[in-house]
Parts: sequence; C-alpha cells; structure tokens
Amino acid sequence: MVKKISGKPEVSKLRQIAEESLKKKSSKSSIKLSESDTLKLLHELEVHQVELEMQNEELMRARDEAKIANDRYISVYDFAQTGYFTIDYKAKIHELNLTGAVMLGKERSTIVNRNFKDFVTLDTLPIFNDFIQKVLKNRSKENCHVRLIIKGEQSRFVKIESIVSEDEEKFQLAVIDETMYKHTEELLKLKAHELKQFDDFMLTKNRQMTELKKEINRLLKKLGEKDKFNIEEQ
Repeated sequence: MVKKISGKPEVSKLRQIAEESLKKKSSKSSIKLSESDTLKLLHELEVHQVELEMQNEELMRARDEAKIANDRYISVYDFAQTGYFTIDYKAKIHELNLTGAVMLGKERSTIVNRNFKDFVTLDTLPIFNDFIQKVLKNRSKENCHVRLIIKGEQSRFVKIESIVSEDEEKFQLAVIDETMYKHTEELLKLKAHELKQFDDFMLTKNRQMTELKKEINRLLKKLGEKDKFNIEEQ
C-alpha cells in the first residue's frame, strides 16, 4: 500500500532558520550581511540542500514501490479469470470450467445439465432470452449484461459474450464478473491518483532544490568563490 502524502510536509527547524535569513537578506533593508553571517547562512543552506536530496531519494523509492503495486493491479485487471459455459439452444449447460462454478457458488457436478436461465434473475431474464435469440439467428458474437443469482449473495452483475462454435447445436458463453472489474478499476484510479501526488510533490521539492542551489551559488560568488552547482535553466 502506498503511503499517503500530506499536503504540507513538516518543515525542519533548520529550514525555518534558513528561510528567515533569506527573507531578511531579500528585504529592502539597508542592513548588509557580514562575511561571518554569510558563511553561516551558506552552511545552513547547504545542510538543507542535503536534507532535500535525502527526501527526494526516499520519495523515488516510494514512487517505485507504488509503480510496482500499480502494475500488479493492472495485471489482475488484464488477466482476470473468466467463466466459460457450453450450452445448447435451450440454454442447457453441458460443460463449464472451474471459474464458472465458483462464480455461481456451486459444485461443478451439480451445475451440469441445469438450465443457465435458472441462475439469471427474473428482471434480467428477458435480456438473456433476447441475447440467446440473437445468437441463434445471427450465429455471430453477441453480448448482454445480466444479473446472476449467487449462493449466499443477492446477485452479481456479469457481462456475457457468445463464442461462435462449429457445432450448430451448442455454443459457448464467456461470463465476466463486472463487479470485480469495477472494483479493480477503482483501485487503479486510486493508484493513479497516488502516483500523481508523488509526481506533484517531487516537482515542488525539485524546484526548492534548484532555488536553494542558486542561492548557494550567489553566496559563494559574494565570497569570491566559484559556483558549487551547475544549474541548467529550464
């Protein structure tokens, strides 16, 4: 699980001191910093720069972990198991896979020879009947959305797709649990939002780092030293 990022990260006491010093320096006051004050401020800024670099490394590690977790959820979404049923034109079930049995909450042996319509809710049964008629008439891939009666549950929303077969007496149904897909989609959206939070936060930290390096270079120049950082203007 990705750690939640707070809107305003806690500011260290050292950073507060450095920021107060910078405000004094950038004000229109006629007071000038002495060389010792400049060296002290330079030290404070360099320490804070190291702090920011360490925070950024930690954020990068956390972001990598978030990406790995996100990829796992995408994998679950793309390779979710599907229930397969072989039925005849009267909707009698001749074969089904284990996932299909689990989806209906029954032993596979107790489902064979049952009518698939027995597991469709009354309110969505007309939709399923119309779907069967289209499959038999067009002998092409069709789909519908119905609710199935599940043992221990009220119902489950599923998408049913027909798979055309050479056997004119039977055809196969692919039953996809839409409830699971919706849940997975919500998880993916949550992960995407968390990654965006990481990106926005790291962008802010990088901007702070750039400004900090610029200030260190300015202070070094004032002391007659060379720039410590080579900053590329964006």
